[in-house]
Amino acid sequence: MEFQFSWYLYTPLLSAAVSLLIAGVGVYYRDCTGSRSLTFLMVAIAWWSVMSVIELGATDLATKRLALKLMYPAIGAVPVAWLLFAIQYTGQTRLPTRKELAGILLGPVLMILLVWTNQYHGWFWSSMELAFQGSLLVSVTERGPAFWAWTAYAYVVMAVGTGLMLKLALFSGRVYRTQAIGLSLAALLPWGGNILYLTGVSSVFDLTKIGFVFSGVLLGGAVFRRQLLQVIPAAREIARDEIVASMKEAVIVVDERDVVIDLNPQAKAIIGTPGAAWIGRPLEDVLPGLIELRDSPTDDIPDRAEITVPVNGEERAYEVRQTPLHRGYGTVTGQLITLTDVTERKQREQRIERQRQRLEVVNRVLRHDIRNDMQVILGTTENLLKSQQAQPQLKRIKRKGEDIVTLSERARDLERFVGDGAVETTTVDLSAVVADVIADLERTYPDVEFRVERPDRAEVSAVDLIDSALRNVLENAAEHNDQSVPEVSVTVMGPTDDGDVTVTVADNGPGLPDREQEVIETGTETALKHSNGLGLWIAYWTITTSGGTITFAENTPRGSVITIRLPSASAEQPKP
Repeated sequence: MEFQFSWYLYTPLLSAAVSLLIAGVGVYYRDCTGSRSLTFLMVAIAWWSVMSVIELGATDLATKRLALKLMYPAIGAVPVAWLLFAIQYTGQTRLPTRKELAGILLGPVLMILLVWTNQYHGWFWSSMELAFQGSLLVSVTERGPAFWAWTAYAYVVMAVGTGLMLKLALFSGRVYRTQAIGLSLAALLPWGGNILYLTGVSSVFDLTKIGFVFSGVLLGGAVFRRQLLQVIPAAREIARDEIVASMKEAVIVVDERDVVIDLNPQAKAIIGTPGAAWIGRPLEDVLPGLIELRDSPTDDIPDRAEITVPVNGEERAYEVRQTPLHRGYGTVTGQLITLTDVTERKQREQRIERQRQRLEVVNRVLRHDIRNDMQVILGTTENLLKSQQAQPQLKRIKRKGEDIVTLSERARDLERFVGDGAVETTTVDLSAVVADVIADLERTYPDVEFRVERPDRAEVSAVDLIDSALRNVLENAAEHNDQSVPEVSVTVMGPTDDGDVTVTVADNGPGLPDREQEVIETGTETALKHSNGLGLWIAYWTITTSGGTITFAENTPRGSVITIRLPSASAEQPKP
């Protein structure tokens, strides 16, 4: 085989050398994202260039035809490798699936088959003959329909990859923008040369090879000066995706029309249906509460608010933050919506508020009652020093001392009750508790007639201060009865249809003062004058914290009726 030399042969040789150099760098950084597809691309360009040298240098038609056939696998590989590299480099959300990759490769495979079987059908080129271009003997082909179909396919694949690069160049920071511009030019230069050659603008030489030389220079600059394979946007995009996916907060991304375009697993868990079903749906279908906030009378859209969302049948509170998403030139293209679950925090704040109220009551009552009782004791003592009839005064001192003891016991109960605000319920036999409390009060108040009706067992779910609560209610009924024969009746009834155990305490006394009725009805204390009011307050909070209720009614013909309802131990209990 004779070989002809021309200055033009040096162009593909230079292209091959530069391509192999960059391929070697790709092998060195083979663990970096996109390095393998870049290496494949450079090897394909090098092979294309080498076969071009052989095809141009050969002087016989058979060698030129064989070199051309060997060239086409590389021609088919270049656009595919470029697309894969662009996808990996720009950090697209996913790579092509096996089926999608097979579809992309179908075009090059068919093209290669048609090229190698062209002598039987002539679809790729209908004729090939030798002709002189100046002093260089070249092959001249009459291109067939399969050639133009393949060209259109290759141009589309190249356009997709280049489009990804140009998008990155428009919307990225300086480092990535410079890289993306260089890579886009590296694709456009040989592509443009190929267009000029195929359209006949350059009929003598295929400018694609010259474009490859400049592409190699640009890629080399990106590799060695811009750290192409070490600093790539894909790592940033992947890191962002991983960070968003691992966040405790729910994240929803919407476009400028409030259409959902993405959401993380936490947001999918809140919605309760597959996240893909919400992609492309209006935000108002996902978070109608947020849309209501936006539609509020105020002109400003709040960047932080709270909404309540039902999740798995439970109302959950979320703090919502909205962050505008900006693209080039400050244009707002959507919103990043972050939902932080603040349910536990709000419950904790509520517990703290209840603690604060309780401690405030304790502080006020203790200061008031202890001060008053001690003033009585001091005054009585002073009178004793002046009087010879000390017996009534001593009884009064004894009574007030007992009041202080009672107050201190209730303060101890309060200390247990307030604690850190976290209380737990246990199973308690309410019938046995009533029996024990009544037995103790019968010794303390021998003049009071106690009547009790109770079942053998009545198990409830309650906090461990329920005995103190019952004692306070019963003691209040016994102590403040002005009848000659005080009567207190206690009735315990087993679980009702709604799963509650009831305790009814009725007396024939003067009835509860208004201030103590308020304690039972509202659970607040505003005007306690003695420790008994504190006792009812303790009873209210103990019973309600156990998931029960305490109500007041007037007795007939005289007195009061207090009804306590506590959940049965077998019933499902609400959280305190």
